[in-house]
Amino acid sequence: MTSFKALFKVMSRGRFRLMNWVILAELAVIAATLLWGFASDGIEHGDTFWVTLAWSMVAFTVAFILLSVRMERVYTRDTYRLLPLGETKLYLTDLLSSVVMFVYFGVIQCGLYLITEVIDNRYLVTLLQAVGGPNYTTGQAFKVATGLVALGLALLILGWTTISLVHLVISATNNFLPNTSRRLINVILYVIVILLVIRITGFLFHEVNNLGQLIAGGVTAQFMINIGGALVIAAIEAVLNIVLLKKWVETIPN
Repeated sequence: MTSFKALFKVMSRGRFRLMNWVILAELAVIAATLLWGFASDGIEHGDTFWVTLAWSMVAFTVAFILLSVRMERVYTRDTYRLLPLGETKLYLTDLLSSVVMFVYFGVIQCGLYLITEVIDNRYLVTLLQAVGGPNYTTGQAFKVATGLVALGLALLILGWTTISLVHLVISATNNFLPNTSRRLINVILYVIVILLVIRITGFLFHEVNNLGQLIAGGVTAQFMINIGGALVIAAIEAVLNIVLLKKWVETIPN
């Protein structure tokens, strides 16, 4: 049997290089944008932070998409599916590898934010006081940011399990459909599965929000309950994905 450590290293190696290429491209675009702004109108207070933040959001989106593509290829390629390992280990290692690489990417982004915070410190302090009031401390901002990061990671995992669920459902149904009908039925199934997942997720989040208000009504409790709700949904989808991998999804020759 292929060990978890060996499989994780193999999966992470390519994704690590991919994230580094995204970071290099992001740095190049940020530098070009700031140089263009300096040459045209000059750099004002806050420009470095906002330019970095704007391109960081784009980079996060690109990183998410690229890692999603890498993940989905694992499930239907002979390279991994024919290895001597179970579908549960394959699926969880694939998911964990992408999460770790995304966290690595996020740490680099936090480093960029800290650099720009040093450059635009006075501007950001003034902005924080204007938004949160003069009594709003850096500690409070850090607490909210930590909660948002944790919620973001939970939603990241939920997003990937949902994408995998849609992909694996389509792959499984293709095994039973005639070639002439696959394209149309695939589109219909994509729409149905996505709408179903959105409705279920929205309903569950509505219920856990109500539960949070009943229990505590505090911001911290609300964060924790939302994170728990997202992880519960992701766990259910992960189980469904593993069952689909075991029973119905076939490999595509490389």
